[in-house]
Amino acid sequence: MATVSIRYIVDDVNAAIAFYCSRLGFSEQMHPGPSFAMLTRGDLRLVLSSPGGGPGGGQSMPDGTRPEPGGWNRFSIEVDDMEGAVARLRAAGTRFRNDVVNGVGGKQILIEDPSGNPVELFEPTRAEARLDDLTDASSATMQYLVRPIGRVNSSLVDPTDAPHQGQQGAPDAWLVINPEVREGIRDLQVGSDILVLTWLHRARRDELATRPGDNPASPELGVFSTRSPARPNPVGLHRATIMAIEDGNLHVRPLEAINGTPVIDIKPVLPADGP
Repeated sequence: MATVSIRYIVDDVNAAIAFYCSRLGFSEQMHPGPSFAMLTRGDLRLVLSSPGGGPGGGQSMPDGTRPEPGGWNRFSIEVDDMEGAVARLRAAGTRFRNDVVNGVGGKQILIEDPSGNPVELFEPTRAEARLDDLTDASSATMQYLVRPIGRVNSSLVDPTDAPHQGQQGAPDAWLVINPEVREGIRDLQVGSDILVLTWLHRARRDELATRPGDNPASPELGVFSTRSPARPNPVGLHRATIMAIEDGNLHVRPLEAINGTPVIDIKPVLPADGP
């Protein structure tokens, strides 16, 4: 759950969502309108507002001054391989303000989001500059970064409209794969069955018991014995058939995930998995 919130003014909220989710590992938490969205990455919540949009953080000041993107204040994302991160982002077309700088606590470089807001990448070279001791595998607060490989493009826009399982009438959908990882789907074939792993970004993460299918007559069960989307780590598992492959994207059927759901992995269905 996010514990720190930062607001950025952006020219295009949709473009900002795509940038932060596909290139910097954020997940969409909410996007109720074209001028506002909330993203999360670990303890960080990034609030996006368009200038002049309102009511809210993007609305003009009493004297008429409009908020605008840019400037030099920024948040910092810690990376463990600066050269690899820079190479990946350059290949994706990310704008850089400078080259890698070797500071007293580590390496750093500035990139820009589509509106020109700066984000600092920081690789610590001193132990005391690290955010956490990542070598302590026994820590209960150990975190792992999962970067989405794409997103779902679906006619389903509200979780209440989505069936509980794909075979219960879920529609076709497109898996929009991020350009930098499209090489990974090159050997998938039309007609093949795949397992799609998603991050159910709008699901609750504080439930440990539930009634399957929201059926009040069902006995309450621990979430780990159910397919409920509400769970500590809301990973969705969906079996689907590839209907078409176009421009590095996958048309699949069926898929009960809603529009905008981050896709975190794709795996083939092996014969032993059964029908």
